[in-house]
Amino acid sequence: MEQNRKILLICLTRRGGLLHFHDCLAKSLSGLCSVGMITAKTADHSEALPEGTSVRNFPLDTGDGKKGTFLQLINPLTWIRIVRTVHQFKPDIIHITSAQEWNPLLGFFIRFILRKPLVYTIHDVVHHEGTPKYFRATEALFRKIPRFFVVLTRQGKEILVSKGIASRRILVVPHGVYDFFTQYSEAPALPEREILFFGRIEAYKGLEILLQAIPAVLEKHPDWRLHIAGGGDIEPYRKYLKDNRILITNRFVTDAEVAAFMQPASIVALPYLSASQSGVIPTAFAFRKAVVATAVGGIPDMVQDHQTGLLIPPNDAAALSRAILALIEDPALRQQLGDNGFNYANDHLGWNAIAKKHLAFYEEILNGNLL
Repeated sequence: MEQNRKILLICLTRRGGLLHFHDCLAKSLSGLCSVGMITAKTADHSEALPEGTSVRNFPLDTGDGKKGTFLQLINPLTWIRIVRTVHQFKPDIIHITSAQEWNPLLGFFIRFILRKPLVYTIHDVVHHEGTPKYFRATEALFRKIPRFFVVLTRQGKEILVSKGIASRRILVVPHGVYDFFTQYSEAPALPEREILFFGRIEAYKGLEILLQAIPAVLEKHPDWRLHIAGGGDIEPYRKYLKDNRILITNRFVTDAEVAAFMQPASIVALPYLSASQSGVIPTAFAFRKAVVATAVGGIPDMVQDHQTGLLIPPNDAAALSRAILALIEDPALRQQLGDNGFNYANDHLGWNAIAKKHLAFYEEILNGNLL
């Protein structure tokens, strides 16, 4: 395999899990090949972003707000900067690592104007409930442009194949572990009697099911509490939030705060109604937390029932109550599942292994084996 390949990664998402994914991939790939990346000028990069390495970052002004973003999109200087970056870095492959409204125009420009091989990572092959129509439209348009794709679950690949994309052009890699969050941990910090719902609040994540399940849990174990931590619209759930044992942190959670919220938790609950994958699961694994999740989408790829967590049917508050109670009443099981998840993440979700799979995929593309 060539060791001097040049890969240009593009992620115009300004913050959050998609940017973390991009930064972790860039860091791990930088040990295997030359990496350049185009990211938003205002991107809130995590500590995982390598400094003083071979990664070259080319920040791009993507504007502020909807109007500013649109104006930058149609600004000829934006595209001149992209062309200069490509000519300066001379990548063998360009890889867009996340969904973003610019992608249709950006993808067309890369493939048909710059004539570079284009790879696209699809994090959510099936759109979640509540995904805006304009986003669905731009995403549907963009997916017709790349010839090569990366997905994070086997189910994701099966769906793309069912839509006519050749199996050989799809790489399946797991969602890598976000263990860099543990650097913010404060020791000693033993788990408390706390159940954590973590991440942006969206209807598909099943918060209402969790809130329906919690009363039975707290009735039997009144010394426990639930912590809901994440941005999004909390108003639809107000009728469930009268118990003072339900704590709410309703805002975007910074990288430094992730450890502060993960460490006190004994159980991490993911009652998703649908899911392509979840970055919360590998984060919980990094903190050795017992996970309760629903068997939907790609979640069973990470959570094996009674091995790396507990799996329950979706939209079943009673089953969720029983699973949480089982973990509360069996500390040894909690500990074992947390340890198993941690070990699974180290063995299977490491970014170095993920980077090697990407590089092998790039090499197959450049050698013409996937045409």
